[in-house]
Amino acid sequence: MDFRGIILRRRTIAFALLMGVGATDVVAFDVPTPPHRPTSSKNESAPEAKPPANGQPQAETAPGEDCTAKLRGAGVDFETTQTPPGDLDGCAIDGPVRLAAVMVDKRRVALNAKPVLSCAFALQFSDFVKNLLAPLGFGAMGASLVAIETGSGYECRGRNHDSEAKLSAHAKGLALDVGAFVFSDGRKIGIDSQPDPQSTVYVKALRTAACGWFTTVLGPGSDPFHATHLHFDIERHGSNDAYRICQ
Repeated sequence: MDFRGIILRRRTIAFALLMGVGATDVVAFDVPTPPHRPTSSKNESAPEAKPPANGQPQAETAPGEDCTAKLRGAGVDFETTQTPPGDLDGCAIDGPVRLAAVMVDKRRVALNAKPVLSCAFALQFSDFVKNLLAPLGFGAMGASLVAIETGSGYECRGRNHDSEAKLSAHAKGLALDVGAFVFSDGRKIGIDSQPDPQSTVYVKALRTAACGWFTTVLGPGSDPFHATHLHFDIERHGSNDAYRICQ
């Protein structure tokens, strides 16, 4: 099966809906199956949404100087750091960084929690912010994305906070939980609660498209542990990086 083609088609469909969908189209966004492509309308003032250049999540980006150079080149505000201490064996981050903000067309999108992440994940998430979250938000909300409310990123723990379970992707800095988005007009859009149809369109569309960037996407309806936020990670599943868990 051509996984690359499937992923690219999923992402392309999600991008197309963003720029032309109206409030009455909310029912078309059934997660996680991508909806049919509507007729798009071009907004000249909106930044262009585009997928990663190679059509695949970049989970294999090398840590260290090469990765941090790419972050700097992408206009990402970050600082290198150390893996915080943890109680479980195996907790460690390859190339730890503290992510503060992503620059999108000279506008700063802040991550106020400044999560600690692997450099590879920070690079991937920054690309997601720049090429999906921000242009999608402008098209759906008519305002600029200015901040993203997140968790701490790194946590030395088992999956679903079970110390006996397999280590979580958070324990390697390969995951981030997102709870809300803040826009330039003052609106705050929660993952678990949206105040209007446009906000619902935005959250559902970004959740569908996220599977083009991340190997795991979980959120409300997936299980009780993800009822209030979206979980993104780039941990590899199985023998190749084409397999996705998107619920």
